[in-house]
Amino acid sequence: MTEMKVGKIFDDAFISISKKLISLDLRRKKEEIISVKCMEFVKTKGKFNSTIICGFSSDIFDAIIIGMNDGKMPSEDEKVLYINEYVNIICGRALSEINNRLGRTSRLTVPMMCSDKESIDIDDSEMENEVLFYETEFGNIEVCIYYKII
Repeated sequence: MTEMKVGKIFDDAFISISKKLISLDLRRKKEEIISVKCMEFVKTKGKFNSTIICGFSSDIFDAIIIGMNDGKMPSEDEKVLYINEYVNIICGRALSEINNRLGRTSRLTVPMMCSDKESIDIDDSEMENEVLFYETEFGNIEVCIYYKII
């Protein structure tokens, strides 16, 4: 099996899908503590086991939701649906690439909103970890990928 660059696959997915889906230019930046308004997590099961956690600052959270809803701010209940779909599309794209490279299928769970990282069950003792930071004109995104290929 060739060495797979999981961080690069997710980086490509975040940058290309954000640009194509909502015309959002993400720029990679060095590690930084960001003020998070919303955290989303999604897991994968199968050959590629992972937990992906996405943290969004307040303004980028709103910009993504407005972009996903044709320029309008939806109701509070709908906001969760739009951010879930954004994370689902990006992580689905990355997982599809990983599945193709591994020649085996892994499945994505439904994205969920959470209050903090500590509330997410992550068995990171035997997992690798990638952290991606992005900056936009609206704010910042932090993506933590805990994974294990079995």
